[in-house]
Amino acid sequence: MELTPRKKAIIGEIVKAHIETGEPIGSKILATRLEGAPSSATLRNEMSELCEMGYLEQPHTSAGRVPTSKAYRLYVTELMGKQKLSDESKEIIDHMLSSARHDPESLGASAAEILSELTGLPTISAPSSYNGVRLKKVSLMPMGREAAIVFVVTDDGRTRSRLVRSSSQFTPSIVKKFEDIAAQKICTVDASRLDMPYLQGMVASAGMDALTIAPLFSCVFDMANELKNAQIKLGGAANLFSVCRGDNEARQIIDLLGTNEAVYSILSRIDVPVGVLFGDDTNYLELKPTGMIVASYGEGRELGRIAVIGPTRMAYERILPSVEYLAHRVGNIMSEVLKGLEE
Repeated sequence: MELTPRKKAIIGEIVKAHIETGEPIGSKILATRLEGAPSSATLRNEMSELCEMGYLEQPHTSAGRVPTSKAYRLYVTELMGKQKLSDESKEIIDHMLSSARHDPESLGASAAEILSELTGLPTISAPSSYNGVRLKKVSLMPMGREAAIVFVVTDDGRTRSRLVRSSSQFTPSIVKKFEDIAAQKICTVDASRLDMPYLQGMVASAGMDALTIAPLFSCVFDMANELKNAQIKLGGAANLFSVCRGDNEARQIIDLLGTNEAVYSILSRIDVPVGVLFGDDTNYLELKPTGMIVASYGEGRELGRIAVIGPTRMAYERILPSVEYLAHRVGNIMSEVLKGLEE
């Protein structure tokens, strides 16, 4: 069967009515909403065909129809009009982000909380660790004769530092050798390659200074592993209990979103700057009754992603512009922070 313009119009009105009411939509209600509506009998026939095509389903024999995720997908990608965010809403988001603009480590978490507050829905923020973490700079600052602070900076602006003590002196020549080896062998590869054999090879390249430099590289590897396992932030987790059909369903989703592997598997399914993902698309049964609006942030390259989790029938027209603008502003701020680190 062909998806005619009238069938598309029916899908669009049923989706909008279902978002508003959460109830099955019958032909009588549809006739009052659909411009130039045909007879109720014709509408029932069209709705029956749309059921066969997988766009609608009928919960009960005598009930109206509800849209499936297939219908919602068509609505979001083709039928929904693109809404612009008001200047007032933009100002609110900018103001809420202002306190986190100088701390890239907490910016993602702040974005998740802001988005949850704006939408009343649970949110996720995750750095783009699935694309590989790379250390941009590794440096050493001696602190007295036998102690030094090791600093690392990632290419997405996160930093770590750690104090290292040694029975050997951290002389200028040791500092230079350590930083030269780090620049050549650490700052040119993804952190996923920094394993024990790689560490042993770097230590061996230090020659006679290997015993002094070994604990410094070990410290760098510990910090790299910590950054690889970057925290995924769940904002407004309590809102899941109002989104889900029961407490058990909400807890299952919270448990699922507490694992990095699952979150990155889900978020990586969106290959556009801003997109919508439905539970049926994720291969996770826990997410079947949900929809997700996912946006990436970063100028020139992706630095992370933020997402809103809601029921399949959430108000996409209202929420999507907020997600898009927030991701845009987070990307702007991250770029400013990275430029500052470079200078």
